[in-house]
Order: sequence, then C-alpha cells, then structure tokens
Amino acid sequence: MKEDSTQIVPTWVLLGGSLFAFVAIADLPYGYYQLLRWTTCGVAIALAVQLYRTSHIGWVWALGILAVLFNPLIPIHFERETWRIFDGTAGFLFLAAFIITKKQKEEANKTSHSNRH
Repeated sequence: MKEDSTQIVPTWVLLGGSLFAFVAIADLPYGYYQLLRWTTCGVAIALAVQLYRTSHIGWVWALGILAVLFNPLIPIHFERETWRIFDGTAGFLFLAAFIITKKQKEEANKTSHSNRH
C-alpha cells in the first residue's frame, strides 16, 4: 500500500507507540523506560513534522513538548507518579494522531476516487 507524501509515520508505528506508552504506566525495569524515551521522542518529532505539513499547528506544539519531556539525550527527571501521567498522555496523543491521520487518509482516498470519475 502506497503512503501519501505527507505520511511520515506509518499508522502501525502510532499504534505501537501508543501501546508502548500505555504499558509504561506499570512498574517495569529501568531499561524499558530508557527505550521508551528514545521511541517516544523519535515518534513525536516525526509526527510533529508530518502534522506540520498538514497545518495542525496545535498538534505540533503538543508533540514538541512531548519530545522535550521524553528527550533521551538531556533527560528531565520527575517522580514516578508524574511520569505515569506523561506516559498516559503520550499514549493518548499517539492514539488520537492515529485516528486523525486515518481520517485524513480516508478523505484523501475519497477525493482521489471522486476525481477519477
């Protein structure tokens, strides 16, 4: 299946990132959270670029803040309970982004099909 030119982050990555963040709410080994920082930061940056291309500026700001919070190179430290809130927020943001990008894709497919007829 061919992705459109604005699609940077595959939908499966958004779902996986969401699941990864929701699972992080549990008490897990420290290595899981290190990996979570890298993946969440990377997905948030790529998704911010993707949504910037489609003029979703509010999303760009939210994802930029998320990328800074989960930045693995200069980590920000919070209590575990605070991180649980951020983990859940990341999960919801990625899940909502999945829904938005899926709707955009469906609308683009409808437009391309109606232009062909």
